Amino acid sequence: MWFKILGSALILYATTSYGFMKAQGYQNRTIQLRYFQDAFAILQSEMTYGLTPLPLALGKVGRMTKEPVAKFFENVALKLKGGEGEGMETYWTNCLREIDFSLTKEDMAIIENLGFTLGRSSVVEQKKHLDLTIKQLQMAEKESRDLCAKNEKMWKYLGFFSGLALILVLI
Repeated sequence: MWFKILGSALILYATTSYGFMKAQGYQNRTIQLRYFQDAFAILQSEMTYGLTPLPLALGKVGRMTKEPVAKFFENVALKLKGGEGEGMETYWTNCLREIDFSLTKEDMAIIENLGFTLGRSSVVEQKKHLDLTIKQLQMAEKESRDLCAKNEKMWKYLGFFSGLALILVLI
């Protein structure tokens, strides 16, 4: 009898936790998209108004943003300062893939595309690319908020009720 109760509690805990983790993924995506927008706005200011060199600007952005986005910018800045002979786009792409973000492939592609233009053109052109990236991330954030509102509750309930259904089947 106690085994059934304990087993049922563990099943319910596991399925409910899974549902909450899936729901948290939707929230994390929205938050991380917002952090990237803020980071790119800071980078834009550093490059256009402060005329800060790219490695220093990226390091400053890393110190001014929140994790995990901060870690990404710090890693790119360190690799650029180290000057291992590879291009900016290689460092950018590698650092983006090293960190486990809650972003979709489309979100990652938006951010990755910016790495191909940074440091390759004039400040005015880079500002335009940063503006475009920020706008694309704003649209992705809106989509993410809509998906979060639509799916967050569903995953929470689905986790709990699938656990209850599994318990009823097993009993």
